[in-house]
Amino acid sequence: MKNLFDKTDPVIVKTGFVGFMTIIAAQLGILFPVLVLLLLCMVVDYITGIISAGYHGKIKSSVGLWGIVKKLLYAVIVAVAIACDWVIINVAEQVGIIIPADTFFGLLVSLWLIFNELISILENLIEMEMTLPGFLIALVDKFKHLIENQGSAAVDAVNVKDKENE
Repeated sequence: MKNLFDKTDPVIVKTGFVGFMTIIAAQLGILFPVLVLLLLCMVVDYITGIISAGYHGKIKSSVGLWGIVKKLLYAVIVAVAIACDWVIINVAEQVGIIIPADTFFGLLVSLWLIFNELISILENLIEMEMTLPGFLIALVDKFKHLIENQGSAAVDAVNVKDKENE
């Protein structure tokens, strides 16, 4: 008995996948490559974490499972930030304010998580006694804080406008 996958043409599957990814990329705009990079960083961090745990003989399935859950929760955080962008942009448009950006908080959160993952990758490498240039760690940490400050400044700007309207 043949199953559905035996009858499926690989060209149709590839075409469908490419079409689906094109639609997603068009909807997310500038956020799409950033999210792909975030996904790549999350995978590399998970792999280096497993290698580091194996290096120290501390591999535990519960810790590995928590790592996967944590990465999935990062996706929830990004989704909430994207939803905030959508709400802000659409509400502003309803009251006649045009915001020239498609995303702000989604992009900031994604970039912050990328730098967080890069720091974690570097920490995993350091735990395996690899020598890394100190400036690299400082640079990644500096960019993480720069992005965090940009998000805080945006929230502060909203707070100032809110107090002016009272």
